[in-house]
Amino acid sequence: MINRTDLAVECYEENEKTTLSGVKITEKDNVTTVEVINENGAKSLGKPVGKYVVLDVNSFVNDTDILDGRLNEFSAVLKSVMPQSATSVLVVGLGNKKITADSLGPSTSSFIFATRHIADNLESNIGLPALFPVSCINTGVLGDTGIETVEIIKGVVNQTKPSCVIAVDALAASSADRLGTTIQFSDSGISPGSGVGNHRHEISKATVGVPVIAVGIPTVVSTGIISGNGNDDVFVTPREIDRICQQGAKLIGMGINVCLQKNLSVEDLLALVG
Repeated sequence: MINRTDLAVECYEENEKTTLSGVKITEKDNVTTVEVINENGAKSLGKPVGKYVVLDVNSFVNDTDILDGRLNEFSAVLKSVMPQSATSVLVVGLGNKKITADSLGPSTSSFIFATRHIADNLESNIGLPALFPVSCINTGVLGDTGIETVEIIKGVVNQTKPSCVIAVDALAASSADRLGTTIQFSDSGISPGSGVGNHRHEISKATVGVPVIAVGIPTVVSTGIISGNGNDDVFVTPREIDRICQQGAKLIGMGINVCLQKNLSVEDLLALVG
């Protein structure tokens, strides 16, 4: 049976946690880091060379408050995979807002504090401290736009020239236990839809010209995993998926703000994005 998953840690688990050439695993508290060091590792794990960090969190189903330390955890992990020299960021929400299980990316953009348009003199005039330049877009889906997502991002990158892209997308998992309880960060970019067998063009430094950090939460699992029928490629999502995507988007959006806007408090950021 072929497990459908976007999570590097699950690809490692599928190999029965044996030592894989070119793959390094580090576990500390609720953070697991999978480093694919070379092409041997990429072939063994089925993931591109890069760093994949999984942050395990409490389920978003009964979540009411993100001010419990998770924002700082999120910020620290995101900082560890971002280019240290980044001076501006484009946040991209991937997915389809009309489909709840695929709405994580577009919903996240609602919580992003966009600052690229705020001039330095305006910052001082309205009493804001120095702001990190951030812009944000939702790409929609090919069926609605007729444009490949990577083409949209590349066009925006060419015009606005960010030093880094953060792409947010819903993921597929091979374990129902990881739905809404796991956040994966990666510095190798993303291939939207790959976990559910709907491969779109890769979004990475090679295709858009700047480093791409991917952030996502698993929202679907194959019924073949649950039933044991490897030929079953129907994907299901928990009934609480609206809550998972709503609260997950808030944590990711605010986590990005906390990571980038060091001169603003969490309370100020919450007031600014609502």
